[in-house]
Amino acid sequence: MDTWKFEMVTIQQTKPPVPESKGSWYQYTIANHITEITGTRCGSRDEVMAFVKYSLNRLNTRHKTIAFTKA
Repeated sequence: MDTWKFEMVTIQQTKPPVPESKGSWYQYTIANHITEITGTRCGSRDEVMAFVKYSLNRLNTRHKTIAFTKA
């Protein structure tokens, strides 16, 4: 099991963070066995999913290339 691999946990439509904001807003959560990241983004569901997939790819690539050692 890869402890560092991030995956999408949830995505759901939500209210805008500021009432005056326009458009559709989604809250998403991505996590691995160590940490959890929750974010909010404006856009269509497909646009937000594309952003989440891009973010997952960057996080997972970064963790594959960094050597973690104990201090």
